[in-house]
Amino acid sequence: ILDMTEAMIENFERHHLDALVCIGGGGTQKHAHRLAERGLPIVTLPKTIDNDVWGTDWSLGFHTALGIATEAIDRLHSTAHSHHRIIVVETMGHNTGWLTLGAGVAGGADVILVPELPFDVDAVAESIMARRSAGGTFSIVAVAEGATGGDGQPEDTATLAARLEERTKLESRVTILGHVQRGGTPSADDRLLATTLGTAVAETIAAERFGVMVGVRDDRPHEVPLAEVAGRRRTVPTDHPWITAARRLGVSFGS
Repeated sequence: ILDMTEAMIENFERHHLDALVCIGGGGTQKHAHRLAERGLPIVTLPKTIDNDVWGTDWSLGFHTALGIATEAIDRLHSTAHSHHRIIVVETMGHNTGWLTLGAGVAGGADVILVPELPFDVDAVAESIMARRSAGGTFSIVAVAEGATGGDGQPEDTATLAARLEERTKLESRVTILGHVQRGGTPSADDRLLATTLGTAVAETIAAERFGVMVGVRDDRPHEVPLAEVAGRRRTVPTDHPWITAARRLGVSFGS
């Protein structure tokens, strides 16, 4: 990996810039903090579909990806129902479960597997069979790409589907949404968030408050020192309201 810090500082000075706004996820925040420590006037914005940037409730791009993943799960209900299948759908999210949890709840998944709650494949199979006994003819399993089994290691989605088919004797199919979640027309929520944070960043720069990330907390822009953001990850709390609501609806988390 090349360290381009010196080249970035040189380019900044050559162009006589007044400030630099860095937009991105955890890696961007970390490298921006490094530049700020070198004396550059830096302000950042959180942007990642993983929604895992520390110090902000929402990151740009998350709500758009959430809508795409939710619609995909909606569409998978039709084929799962008509063929009485288990459909295992993998979403992105890196090592956090925000995207899978949100799409799973909004899209009506029967099982949601996220990194914050390591799962037991036998418990997942048991929940599917219990649903079958209660009259359910299909099951949708939403799994995060970073979801882990009891051994703490990420579980390959195709392997998970095969293990579920072996245990339940029900036909299982895999859908990996992949990079389709990372593009498309931004949602209204993301446009509003971008406008709100973008204008707030302009005010922050005008006031010469540098070395901060402008995020959102309780629907309002707020500034967080980059020293607090860099190197940290915002994971889903295990008592998050979305998890509580899903459990009340009978959704299994594989434990």
